[in-house]
Amino acid sequence: MSVRPALAKLNHSDVRQRRRAVRHLFELDDAEALDGFVRLLEDPDPWFREKALEAIQRWAASKDLALIERLAGSPQQTRRLLAARIAGRAGKGGLAVLTALCEDDDPSIRLAAWQARMGLDSAAVKLGISSDDRAVRKAAVDRLSAVDLPDEKRLLQLLNDDSEGVRTAALGIIEAGDTAQSEAISERLTELATQSAGETKARIAALLIADSPEALGEWISDQNTAFVNHFAKTLRQSNWASVDGLPAQLEAEASEALLARILRGERSQEATQMRESLLTDEARTPELRSRLIEDLIGRPIHDSTLDIAQSLTESSEEIIASSAKNLLAEHAD
Repeated sequence: MSVRPALAKLNHSDVRQRRRAVRHLFELDDAEALDGFVRLLEDPDPWFREKALEAIQRWAASKDLALIERLAGSPQQTRRLLAARIAGRAGKGGLAVLTALCEDDDPSIRLAAWQARMGLDSAAVKLGISSDDRAVRKAAVDRLSAVDLPDEKRLLQLLNDDSEGVRTAALGIIEAGDTAQSEAISERLTELATQSAGETKARIAALLIADSPEALGEWISDQNTAFVNHFAKTLRQSNWASVDGLPAQLEAEASEALLARILRGERSQEATQMRESLLTDEARTPELRSRLIEDLIGRPIHDSTLDIAQSLTESSEEIIASSAKNLLAEHAD
């Protein structure tokens, strides 16, 4: 059955025939069917009304501006939301619809309209940054770097936003940049670091360390798992073992969680020396020493490290002795 016969059956007295026609038209996927579905917007059966909206979302185009305007003026939230999602297809006329919907009382419609509007009009991005709606501001910042790298004043505005989502998006812009941070930006990042935790704090720390390596001591003692996981990646990428004085500073000041993460699989001379120092340091927790040993299983081992493992098989700490024996057994094989 082609499109026209199927459209005719949309008015059939048998609801089963009508439903079959709807399904068949969707299978045909022909935009010519749209007019037939528009008539179903006022059908008493909610199933047909829902299918009408689905058809509009699928097939509405620039020529259907009047339909989009009709949806945008509807008191029904679902119809206005649909208008926000498809208005961009109608070019300038659709942009006018979106501009109006950006003032909608419903936050989901407002956000959808802003997102579509910013996709059509780059000038709307900067307008969105000043919106009273946090979600809109966040969406605007997400698009900002693709439009125009913000200057220091704009970045400070974003970093001072009361929305965490906006501030986090601003971090992404800074991370993507390739220039040193100004003093004002660095000061603001330092303030934010004291108010942040986990991955967000780690991202800020990484930005600050890039310009101020001496700030490292402020961060490396943090034991938060999310912070440690992200910050360890940063240190690895910076080749921490080759930075003069850094291995000693890490050994002296870093949390044991961070030490374990950065040493895992690290084979440099500096890392080997640090690992051996930690293994023989009885002031360290048995958990750290055991983990360092376990991490060596399946990896090449220096003879000096192997000698230490041998001595640790006699440790009074069962967890350490057990790990050392496991390592030696695996190495013997």
